[in-house]
Amino acid sequence: MFSLAEKLESSVEIDGKEYELDLSFDNILLVFKVINDKEIDDLSRLFVCLDLLFIRNDGEELPFQDNLMKQVEIYKNIMEKVIARGKKQKQKQKLDLAGEPIEGEPKTQYYSLEQDAEYIFASFLYYYNINLFHEQGKMHWYEFNALLVSLSDDSMFKRVVHIRQQKVTKDMTAEQKEILKEQQAMFALEHSQNDVDFESMDLAEKREYALKQLEKEGGVMNG
Repeated sequence: MFSLAEKLESSVEIDGKEYELDLSFDNILLVFKVINDKEIDDLSRLFVCLDLLFIRNDGEELPFQDNLMKQVEIYKNIMEKVIARGKKQKQKQKLDLAGEPIEGEPKTQYYSLEQDAEYIFASFLYYYNINLFHEQGKMHWYEFNALLVSLSDDSMFKRVVHIRQQKVTKDMTAEQKEILKEQQAMFALEHSQNDVDFESMDLAEKREYALKQLEKEGGVMNG
């Protein structure tokens, strides 16, 4: 949990030894970018993320360089206990710190730290007079996150998120519905809601969904 009574976390203890971590906000965003890169295989993703997270002297190896299972354990502990520490969402839809749905939760995604970078940058500059480019390598991830969630509802970032969350209601006029539809199309994330929902299904559910879509399009023959 974020606490003003404690120093910001900057290291992790592994088997009794302390290791320094690079927890600057831009480095963590880079870690998330690697995690979400579908062109990188799981093993390479693990090594790249650990290489980004650990601060090492020239020639110094990563902890347990030759023990893959131990490295997987270290990676999971850092992601769960350091980077996501104290970040428990109370709303029905829970997202992790990368803006991705938490496993087991509804899969609606309302923001992306990468795709919404311009809105976040503009909002920090306008409301806090903070140029995030000038803070690269300096601002701690916890500081960045505290400021992000505390942005005014009038900030561009929060307004965009609100538009994505809005639902069409019965009391809306046809014009209001059309405006909302246009706004949501304008600010839509890279993956549509259908894509997100589909990826959350298991194989049986995906097959059923695909068959229903084919039936709607007249692509399934009777009998």
